[in-house]
Amino acid sequence: MACVVAQLGLTALAQADGLSVDKIYAPYVNSLEKELEYRLSKAEGGLQAPDGFIIQRFGFGAALNDRIALEAYFSAQGQDDADRLSGYELEARWQITEQGEYAVDWGAIVEYEHSRDSNVEEFAGKIVALKEWGAYVATANASLIYESSESTGDEFETALSLQARYRYRPMLEPALAFYAAEDYRGIGPVLVGAIRLQAANSLRWEMGTVFGLDEDSADYTFRLMLEYEFY
Repeated sequence: MACVVAQLGLTALAQADGLSVDKIYAPYVNSLEKELEYRLSKAEGGLQAPDGFIIQRFGFGAALNDRIALEAYFSAQGQDDADRLSGYELEARWQITEQGEYAVDWGAIVEYEHSRDSNVEEFAGKIVALKEWGAYVATANASLIYESSESTGDEFETALSLQARYRYRPMLEPALAFYAAEDYRGIGPVLVGAIRLQAANSLRWEMGTVFGLDEDSADYTFRLMLEYEFY
């Protein structure tokens, strides 16, 4: 009985909070840049997603200057197709230091998310850090999250995302990602790449599968990101 209650609770949590496996941000903002973004996360198995769970995000963002960028997302989530609008997100990114100014490059992100399905509001603050060692790049996102929900009340949570990447070629950079949140621990391989287009535009992509490290976590989560950057 307790196992069933835990399973239902974690499934509800996945629907309310989304999935921990998501984009790991770099601290940089490029002046005058605009972007169209699509992200997909699909979790399967374990107590977190016994029947599967999908989130899709569609976003548009623009840099206000060489330090500040804003982005808005519409999201769709569900157990089967995730084809119905379920919420929206607003995001502000701040590049704190110049690239290479210090041993570690720093940035910060503030996010607001509203879920129509579960009537949940979420505010998050993130510290972003990036360190380079020759061809190796390490990125960390540390988050403090405040969630307000009619069903679970108000609570604070923390999350940590780490990525170690090897710059093999611009179109193909293998990486390893680790995610930790209140009810999730996972690690897995990721491939990252960028294709340069005309007029300094580019298409960036990420694809990977993260495997849960405990019984609370989804057995595996597949994620895909496509990002078209233009001026």
